[in-house]
Amino acid sequence: MMIYFSGSNEKGLTMCGILGACSPDRHLSSPLATAAELDRLVHRGPDSQGWHIDRHAVLGFRRLAIIDRAGGGQPLYNEDEQIVLTINGEVYNHNDLRESLAGSHRFRSRVDGEVLVHAYEQDGLKLLDNAVGMWAFTLWDRREHRLVLGRDRAGKKPIYWRYRDGVLRWSSELRGLVGDTLPTVDPYAIHDYLRFGYIPSPRTPWQGINKLPAGHLLVLERGTPPVLHRYWAAKPEHDDGHQPDDAETGQWAGKLRDNLAQAVGIRLESEVPMGFLLSAGLDSASVFAIGAKRLAPRQVTAFTIGFAESDIDESTIAAEVASRWSAKHILRRVSEEEAATLEEVLSWVEEPISTDALLPTDRVFRSVRAEGIVTVLAGEGGDELFAGYSKFKRACTWLPGRSEVDNGVLSPLDRYLRDEEFVFVPNEIKLLLGCDRDDRRFSCMEDEASGLDTLGQMLLFEQRLRLPDRINLRLDKLSMARSLEARAPFMDHRLMEFAGRIPRRLLHDAEYGEKAILRRAMGGLLPSSVIRRSKAPFRAPDRWFATGPAADDLLDHKSVSEAGLVDPSMVSELRRRRMEDRGSRERLYSLVILHSWHRAAKKMFDLTDQECYPMLPR
Repeated sequence: MMIYFSGSNEKGLTMCGILGACSPDRHLSSPLATAAELDRLVHRGPDSQGWHIDRHAVLGFRRLAIIDRAGGGQPLYNEDEQIVLTINGEVYNHNDLRESLAGSHRFRSRVDGEVLVHAYEQDGLKLLDNAVGMWAFTLWDRREHRLVLGRDRAGKKPIYWRYRDGVLRWSSELRGLVGDTLPTVDPYAIHDYLRFGYIPSPRTPWQGINKLPAGHLLVLERGTPPVLHRYWAAKPEHDDGHQPDDAETGQWAGKLRDNLAQAVGIRLESEVPMGFLLSAGLDSASVFAIGAKRLAPRQVTAFTIGFAESDIDESTIAAEVASRWSAKHILRRVSEEEAATLEEVLSWVEEPISTDALLPTDRVFRSVRAEGIVTVLAGEGGDELFAGYSKFKRACTWLPGRSEVDNGVLSPLDRYLRDEEFVFVPNEIKLLLGCDRDDRRFSCMEDEASGLDTLGQMLLFEQRLRLPDRINLRLDKLSMARSLEARAPFMDHRLMEFAGRIPRRLLHDAEYGEKAILRRAMGGLLPSSVIRRSKAPFRAPDRWFATGPAADDLLDHKSVSEAGLVDPSMVSELRRRRMEDRGSRERLYSLVILHSWHRAAKKMFDLTDQECYPMLPR
């Protein structure tokens, strides 16, 4: 028995979502019930829906039509319908792959994801070796009874999974997996959140539900539990401390500009309106300028978030950049009153992420959607590739006044987390939670980092941990909540590999400061107000949350005690010190995020505190 269906809905275009269940060893007991669960992802794809149902598997899909809008329904099949695929995301080089596969395979549509069906027929688990893009996909090989889940190299698209009683279930969002069982918060995930400011893969906030790590496949076959396969990992190359001369520096800058232009150009293909996110920052301005130049003489649209506080408002410089390329410029100002919507924003993110970029990110995506634009290019990823954050300066020992005095004292991971914002140190976490940390799952990553210089180690952790599970999770979840596809050229894996080869001394220098090589590369395309501007975070003021009504509501002793997530006495002490130092305010904001997420989750799944979180013994 096999059933497949693809239907359309003319309500509009939204982001894609996938969901399903599979048991290679036995028949599914209620496949139609699993198909009905697609309704939980309706916000990701009311444009169309489809599913494949057979005795062992159900693959469901919600679609945003970007390529082949008239056709292009999913699931996708090979010639004899023995291989089934659903995919969320884009394979940007699908035309090249299609040409290379066309001699041996017959294509049914122009949908970009169909190339992966035939790549699997030809190359098996190496199907992604030549693909460029962002994706979370499910492939069901009916002949071999093999299920494959995949997440793109940089982790731009999330996919969650749970394995129980011989059945593997998956979903683009957590809400697709917790509806049929009572979820319980994982206290060790809360530990990770307090330490990192997010929850690194494979953990999620919920016990028994996993997040597929970036650059990995999950393979389920008959008679065995699911097995993880890593097919790619970000890793800066070994650096010998070489100081390039002016000529070599110019060559590196030129190559970087060419690589970034290639990454932007391949992401401009779309059959729907496209825009750009634009701040005064170097990264978004670089993507915008290259894209605007490539699309000229067509006018492009740029979207900027502004604030009343002059010390964080970037709208004037962003307007200058937009005007330079004759773009239509849409400015949306965010007010302090909008901080009250934080809980709603976190209900879409589904995981606690300690960043004050949540609210402005949500608001800029609302602004984009209000203009009828469905696809945007964003500048995320530049800081993680080119050492853009202030915390990297400590590792730049070639700069005046910089020296690494504790190189043999701290572990590579502890050194990386030392200057991270919004996080707690291990002793504080033990007081808050009553449990010790468990770093065993990071030991292999630390082993890989051990052969690198300190800056290389930090970049490795940044690209393996923060990029997929903090930066990309925010970008993906909040864009999809507003029916958008967000594309990030800096996370093209070819550009990431190139960036890892750039001599470290070109990332920070005395003339340009942080991201020096990118600033040199963008000379002539961007005004000096951007090229010479120091790094400034894209954020709402943390005082809106750490010292305002949200903190008073969420972090009073009674509320913290009832939630049962952390020790209320420790929170009270932080609140007492909140006006004395910025560090206390940042950590309070992290706790506001945690408790706001917790409140949103309880409402979403109709849980009591006792059902949601069994405390560890203190």
